[in-house]
Amino acid sequence: MRTLDDMEDSARVGVGPDLLTDPGWVVPPVPEDVPEGTMAWLRARVARFSSGGAHVRRRALAAEALGSLGALGALGGPDVNAEALRDTARIRARELLSAPGTVEVMTRVARVVPAEVLATSLGLRVTADTAALVGDVAGAYHAHGETVPAADRALTRLVADCGGTWDEATAARIGLLVQAYDATAGLIGNAAYLALTGPAPGPSPGPPEAPVVAPTTDSVADPAPDSVANPAPDPLTAPAADLAADLLARTLRTDPPVRGTLRAPVDGGEPVRVGLVTPDGSLAFGAGAHACPGHAHARALAAGVLDALLALGCRLVRPGIAYEPSVNLRVPVALEVTWA
Repeated sequence: MRTLDDMEDSARVGVGPDLLTDPGWVVPPVPEDVPEGTMAWLRARVARFSSGGAHVRRRALAAEALGSLGALGALGGPDVNAEALRDTARIRARELLSAPGTVEVMTRVARVVPAEVLATSLGLRVTADTAALVGDVAGAYHAHGETVPAADRALTRLVADCGGTWDEATAARIGLLVQAYDATAGLIGNAAYLALTGPAPGPSPGPPEAPVVAPTTDSVADPAPDSVANPAPDPLTAPAADLAADLLARTLRTDPPVRGTLRAPVDGGEPVRVGLVTPDGSLAFGAGAHACPGHAHARALAAGVLDALLALGCRLVRPGIAYEPSVNLRVPVALEVTWA
């Protein structure tokens, strides 16, 4: 039983990003002849683990589910879907952050708001269990060859919430939720940590000389443009868009949630690891045929959460930070905040 981290550990490193667009290299294949009701079925039906014609067909289903927003390259553009996602995420995040006492951002906000808001936009029936179900599936998504009964049960419930049909269209919607789960939480957590510990958001002089450890996947965005900082917002209103946009741009350059991805020779052979960390953040959402189709969604959702955090004047309870034990992702374990 090999997990993605096992393959990451054994893969050769230092491979250039040109492999992401080289037709001689593909994502490591997964078994296709597998039964419904299992995580193996999901892996065998999504674009993430597909190549060739199957990938083109399945990616088109994911793009269709995402709608026109998936084609946008910049946050804050005219697309009403981007603004709707951001507004909904801000409102839901504010509800969760406004709880009395302290709030643990990663568990109660960063992993809940994107899952719920994106699920709603994809047409799923959303319940109090939705985020937890997506988390169970996400935890086993890359566990190739491993049987995880809890994840299989969670997948079955998500399929039911999609309408109960075990087909590629359903797999595409669930795959989008799963792809976004850790990566978007990491983007929110890393940007929130920057906001709560660093200087006030504003135009930065350029790429840092030594980027902080970054993250991987086939998942979510191009950096947003830098902009001028505004004064602290009124707690009753959403902060100006440039505050969150600047934080996200800085995070994607200096502390992105996805560090690399795997590619294997098309004619067989061991996978190699392609690093996605660059000084300008240009590979934060991948490149080539498997570049994340939901990058604009991820940035809109993350911006909404940051809007709420900034508007409430949240501050860290403890300055230290630890990260999930993953070769693939850089996601904070916890960020405990309180607000004025």
